Amino acid sequence: MKKIIVALATLASLQLASCVKLERQPTDGYSTDQYFTNKQAALDNLASVYQLTKMSGFFEDGNSILLDDITDNAYCPFTNQLTSFIALGTATPSLTGKYVDLYRGYFSYEGIKTANYFLENIDKVSTISDEDKKELKAEARFLRAFNYARKMMFFGGVPIVTKVLSYGEENSYPRNTEKEVTDFVDSELESIAPDLPITREDADYGRVTRGAALALKARVDLFVGNYSGAEKAAKDVIDLGIYGLYDNYEGLFWEKNQTDPNRNKEVILEVTYKAPTWASWIDALYTVEEGGWNSVNPTQSLVDAYETKNGKSIMDDPTYNPDKPYENRDPRFYASIIYPGETWNGRIFNSLEPVGPDEYYNSSKGNRSRTGYCLRKYCAPLVDLPNGDPADGQGLSFIVFRYPEVLLTYAEALIEQNKDLPTAAAMINEVRKRVNMPAVTESSQAGLRARVRNERRVEFAFEGLRWYDMKRWKIAAEVMNGPVYGVRPGKVNMTTGVVTFSSPNHITVGADRVFNPDRDYYFPIPQETLDASDALKGHQNPNW
Repeated sequence: MKKIIVALATLASLQLASCVKLERQPTDGYSTDQYFTNKQAALDNLASVYQLTKMSGFFEDGNSILLDDITDNAYCPFTNQLTSFIALGTATPSLTGKYVDLYRGYFSYEGIKTANYFLENIDKVSTISDEDKKELKAEARFLRAFNYARKMMFFGGVPIVTKVLSYGEENSYPRNTEKEVTDFVDSELESIAPDLPITREDADYGRVTRGAALALKARVDLFVGNYSGAEKAAKDVIDLGIYGLYDNYEGLFWEKNQTDPNRNKEVILEVTYKAPTWASWIDALYTVEEGGWNSVNPTQSLVDAYETKNGKSIMDDPTYNPDKPYENRDPRFYASIIYPGETWNGRIFNSLEPVGPDEYYNSSKGNRSRTGYCLRKYCAPLVDLPNGDPADGQGLSFIVFRYPEVLLTYAEALIEQNKDLPTAAAMINEVRKRVNMPAVTESSQAGLRARVRNERRVEFAFEGLRWYDMKRWKIAAEVMNGPVYGVRPGKVNMTTGVVTFSSPNHITVGADRVFNPDRDYYFPIPQETLDASDALKGHQNPNW
C-alpha cells in the first residue's frame, strides 16, 4: 500500500489547491480503457475526487473563512460577493458572477460524479489488492458523503445520486428529503469508518482517516439535532487516543508550524497546498498595508463575545473598562483580531480615522476596514511567511476538522440531552485550558448551554462554523437583523498606541442586515439548475 499512498499523496498535494481546474471529460464521455488501465490512472481519478470536493479552504476552495461574512462574526466590505447579497437580504436564485459562483458551486455535482465514476471502475484495476481497494473506496465514499453533508446544510434536501448517469438521466432525479440525505451520509460514514486507517504516514498527510469520518458524522448529527449520534461519534474520536491540543493557538494557523508533530496532533483533516504553484490565496485576508484585500472585517459583536481573562463576559466582569476595551481579554481575541492601537508588523494599527461614509482607516497606513477591525487569524507576521509577502503563493493549509470541535461537540451533545453535565463541563474546560482561560463553573443545563455556544464562537471564529451554528440554534433572526457595529470613534497615539475614544457609541457599517427566517436558513438552488431539470422545476427552496 505504501507505494500507492506515495503516488496518490504526491498527486493530491498538487491537486488539492486553489485555482486548479482539471480538464475532465463529462461522465458520459469517460473511457474506462483510458482512465483505469493501471494503478496510477486510478489514483489520478481519486485525486480528482479530492480536488473537486473542495472540502474547505481559501478563496475558490470552499470559502469557509468568508462564510463568517454572513454571520454576526464578520462583515464583507465588497458588494459583489454572495455574502453581501445574503447578509442584506438581496440575493436571488439567478445571481451570477465570479464571486457569486464560488458559493453557487456548493450545489455542483462534479465531485459526486467523479466519486461515483471512481467507485464503479476501481475494481477493474487488477494490480491493486482487494484490501487496498477497500481503503480507496472508503476515501471516495467519505468525499462523496462530505459533499452531500454540505449540500444538506446549505440547501436542505438534494437529489441523491450514487451511480454514473447516462446523458440526460440526471434530469429525472428529484430532490430527496433533508432527512434522507442525512440518513444516507450517516450510513455511509458508519460503514466506511472501519475501512479507513487511524493514522497516516507523513507522505499521506491530508488524506482521509477514520477520525475524519467520525468527526464528520459528529458534525452532521449535531447539526440535525441527533444528539445521541453526535455524542457517540465524538466519543469514538476521543477514544482513538491519538489527538490532543497544540499549545500555541495562534501558531496553529501559521504555515511555518505545519510540520510540527505537536501541532498536527490537533488536526484531524486539513486541505493541503503546495506553494508556489498551488497557493492558499491568504493575501485576501491581510490588511491593505500588507498588500492584501482585507476581505473579512470582524464585527464589534464578535469582539464583545471574547471574555475577559477572568473568564467573565464584559457585562459581568466589574474589572472591565469600556474605555480600555482591548485590555485583559481572552488570548484568542489577540490571536484572531487586529484592533486599534495594536502593534502589528512593526506598526501601530490605526483604524480610527474616518475617510469616507461608513469607512474607517488610517489613509497613510492603508489599514482599510469598514468595522475598524482586521483579521489576524491565519495572517502570520510577515517575518514568519516563507517569502515575507502574503501576495506570493503560500502553502498554508486549511483545517477542515480539529480536535476542539470534537470536544465541544461531545460537550454540547451531552448538554442537550441533560446528561453527564460534569463531563460536558470538563470538555469545555479542556479547550479553555489550552489558552489559560479559567474553568467554567456553571453546572446547570442552561448555564452550560450558554457557555458551550460562546466557546464555539470564539474558538472557531473565521473557520466557517458559525453559520451552521446560527442555523441549527435558530438564532439568526435575532443576531442578523439590523445594523452592523464596529469600533468607537476616536484617536490612536501613533507613538504609544494609546486609544482615546471620542464617543460612547459604536459606528454602524453599511446598510442594515436583513434575515428572513422563513427563507434565509437555506441557500437558493441556482435557477439555471432548476430550469435544466424536469424533476427539479418548481422545487426551489421556500420563498426564494
